[in-house]
Amino acid sequence: MTEIVPAINVRTFAEVEKQIRIAEKYARWIHVDVADGSFTPDAVWHDARDLLNFTSSASIEIHLMVTDPMSKIIEWLKTPMARLIFHIETTDDPRGIIRMLREAGVEAGLAIAPQTAPDILLPYADDVQLFQTLAVSPGPAGQSFDKNTLEKIAFLRAHAPNVPIEVDGGIKEGVAKSCAHAGASFVVVGSALFLGDSTFGESFEKLQRDVA
Repeated sequence: MTEIVPAINVRTFAEVEKQIRIAEKYARWIHVDVADGSFTPDAVWHDARDLLNFTSSASIEIHLMVTDPMSKIIEWLKTPMARLIFHIETTDDPRGIIRMLREAGVEAGLAIAPQTAPDILLPYADDVQLFQTLAVSPGPAGQSFDKNTLEKIAFLRAHAPNVPIEVDGGIKEGVAKSCAHAGASFVVVGSALFLGDSTFGESFEKLQRDVA
């Protein structure tokens, strides 16, 4: 079954906490974007210290969008996150980061940006707990879904059948269904949940039905 994962992409921890409290009533996983402006055009919340004593009924995954993830990992390992996703474009040592996460008991997710071919992920299929393909350029919420992402999802599902696949960016009703049919395990949704005309709960249920 494909899961809807609420995405939080905001500038302050007060906003992060507010949205987590809304989303945790519905979702098993919550996705938090972290960006310091080095890998993305703009910065959003990125201070791991804010999470040190934080608890949630949902599992938190951190999407670390920075150019030097190795230097940032230690501070995030002190937080109660369950999964950390980093970009293969940002490091020369993916296995070193994966090893650090495994030793800390944290799931490792390996991501690619829209311009990156999915086959670059395949050598790590036995090492990570998640592949993520971005359907928008790394950065602000509210961008349009790149339809080429569906081919990437299908490719990864065919060549790494045992690795959960997450798709992130530009997701709304219909798009979510297409991603699920292509083989996505997790569909990350931000604006369509938090900024839509319906309540969060109504939007979440619609999207979950869309991928059923």
